[in-house]
Amino acid sequence: MNISEAEFPESLTDIKDVIGFDGAMTLLSKCAGTRLFIPKKMKAQHKLAQLLGFEQAALMSQHFGGETISIARAARAKRALRNREIVRRYDAGERVPDIAQDVELTERQIYSILSQGEY
Repeated sequence: MNISEAEFPESLTDIKDVIGFDGAMTLLSKCAGTRLFIPKKMKAQHKLAQLLGFEQAALMSQHFGGETISIARAARAKRALRNREIVRRYDAGERVPDIAQDVELTERQIYSILSQGEY
């Protein structure tokens, strides 16, 4: 998932400030739409340590320890990413029916994205 920093969900800004853009992107890609309890004392076996590495997970504990944080779904950013990919594939010469089938949209939706510049 290649969401730009400008498209990054505002609700995850605090997390991004603590563990950086790449760490926040990891959480977004693996835990989108969930809530995570952040322990006050991080252990190497904790899910967060497994996902991010112990150092970044420990930083999360220092800043958010004892809290349950919500990881955004980032639907708008994912939709923009999908739409850019549709345009890229179309510009590369792929047929609309093939793109529509791959991204599970109708041909009409693909044409709408292409004509309105929804990317």
